[in-house]
Formats: sequence, structure tokens, C-alpha cells
Amino acid sequence: MEAQEQNKRRRVVYSMEPNKIAQSIFARNYLSYLVPALMKIKENPSFAKDDNSSYVKYEVDMAMVLSAQGCAWSNGLKLKLQKDHVNDKSSSIVENEGNEGNDDNEDEEKMKNLIKLIPGGDEICDEQVVNEVESYIRCLQMQVNVLQCLLEEMC
Repeated sequence: MEAQEQNKRRRVVYSMEPNKIAQSIFARNYLSYLVPALMKIKENPSFAKDDNSSYVKYEVDMAMVLSAQGCAWSNGLKLKLQKDHVNDKSSSIVENEGNEGNDDNEDEEKMKNLIKLIPGGDEICDEQVVNEVESYIRCLQMQVNVLQCLLEEMC
């Protein structure tokens, strides 16, 4: 009986809203990777000869991966970043299988399109898709907030 009462006391209720602590940890991890990487791009003369946008995009995406470790989409994005860009172009083409107007087919098509939006979505089971989409969108929002704050500090 006492064990049940102790278990009841230990239960933690988590809020559905993003946790401020999680946001600050994300921002700290994100900036601790991104700022040195951007400084390295800026200071390296070999990067100055090339178009920096692909390097910056890679570093921004990698900062996102390292700040949200443990998510299936994070692992998928990391694998995508490690692949050759030529292979990525062919995998991003949306296949149209023809829709016959059936509700089940429409639902399946919507699920396939949703899975394609998540990095590494092909590796995620259908039951996890909604949670992964929620996590991915939340991290994208935090990424935008961090980048906006960084931009305001620079201007």
C-alpha cells in the first residue's frame, strides 16, 4: 500500500507546451555548434572562393541534428547530410501513384506525403509519425527563434 502511495507522489505531469528549460538547452547546444562553425567558414580563405551558402546550410542543418539528438527525424537528417547531394536530388522527387478517389487511398497518400516531409521519415513507423512531426516542427520553431535572436545581435 505504501509503495502505491509513493508511486502516486512520484508521478510527474508534463505540460504540452514547450518547456523553457528544453528551449534553453536546445538554444545553447545549437549556438555552441553553429557559431564556431560559421566563424570557421568566415575565416577560412578556401571557403571565400566558393559559394558559402551550401556550407552554411550544411552547418545550420548539422546544428539542428546535434541539438535534437534522440529523435528519429534527427537521425534521418544526419544520414541525409552525410550522403552525396546527387543522391538526394533523386530521392526528393514525389511519386504520384494515381488516386482513385477512395478515402483509404487519400489517407494513405496524405500519410506518405507527411512521412516525406520528415527527414528519415521512411524509417519511422506509422504510429510514431505524428510525434516525430510534432517534435520536428517544435525544433524548427526553436531554430527560427535562435536564428532571429542571432541576427538581431549582429545588426
